[in-house]
Amino acid sequence: MKNCLIILTSFFLVLTSCQNKQSSLRLTYLGTAGWVISDESSKVLIDPYLSRIKLVGMSTSSKISKSAQSRDWGSDNRKEYNRDDRFEPDTTVINWMLNNHAIDSSNYIFVHHTHFDHAADVPYIAKKTGARVIGTESLSNLLKAHGVPDKQIITVKGGEDYDFEDFSVKVLPSLHSALRDKKYFSSENISSNIKVPMQIKEYVEGGSLMFFFRFKNHKVLTMGSMNFIENEIDGLRPDILLAGSANSRKEIFNYTKRLLKSTGFPKTVIPTHWDDFRVKYDAPQEKALKAKALPFVEDVNKISPRTNIIVPQHLVPIVVN
Repeated sequence: MKNCLIILTSFFLVLTSCQNKQSSLRLTYLGTAGWVISDESSKVLIDPYLSRIKLVGMSTSSKISKSAQSRDWGSDNRKEYNRDDRFEPDTTVINWMLNNHAIDSSNYIFVHHTHFDHAADVPYIAKKTGARVIGTESLSNLLKAHGVPDKQIITVKGGEDYDFEDFSVKVLPSLHSALRDKKYFSSENISSNIKVPMQIKEYVEGGSLMFFFRFKNHKVLTMGSMNFIENEIDGLRPDILLAGSANSRKEIFNYTKRLLKSTGFPKTVIPTHWDDFRVKYDAPQEKALKAKALPFVEDVNKISPRTNIIVPQHLVPIVVN
């Protein structure tokens, strides 16, 4: 896979080495808003969407979308999907990831919302690993439809604050990005009688969450979109912020400044949900990097110049002491 980290003099890209294993946190970017986060005693999965299907079609027809027409697919000869097609996980990719990136040792999976690029692979991964899954009622219905046992499912709505022995997590109600020129709105959930496999368009949002993790030596705030409820995050003090950084953030008033101020200007900020998740892991990401991640990095640097900014690469661990 081609490296896509670009070092600019106007900001920091800090990949710290682990000098003290007991104080370090390891974060591995899975693409979209997906992460593996671990320390010496715990490991969690967040929004593990690994299939990265070749989605080319528009919502209501098999017509190729404008973005798909302009995308450089390279040698990607995989099946083409449109949003009316029924989703099937790429089990070859998922199994390879489970075996080669220690995802199978994660005991917990957290899901921000139930759009396909966050939740579609979760039922397969949950059944394969036996991990407990934490998310909305919409996610619970999705999991049950796929036969995930009730004992693995923890349903939340935001406001919960749970202790999981080696870490704790505060569940925060949140908002989805303002898509389609601020016209995006969805109050739908995945229903309890949904039939699987589901059409891609049936993976509705189902409500949005954020997660505030307290590991032994680090506090991490995760985002699954480019929006938030200011009152819900105000006063939280993460030292690591996984910040939604796609261009839909521009629809939100003073997005970056309000986000950083509300969270106390975190020591480390890592952009998330900026990559092109319709292409394979080995595909170049320079276009998405330049259009989404780097402009966000510049915003953060202007507002909080003391913040360390780490631009992640797919599957390359970041170690923060």
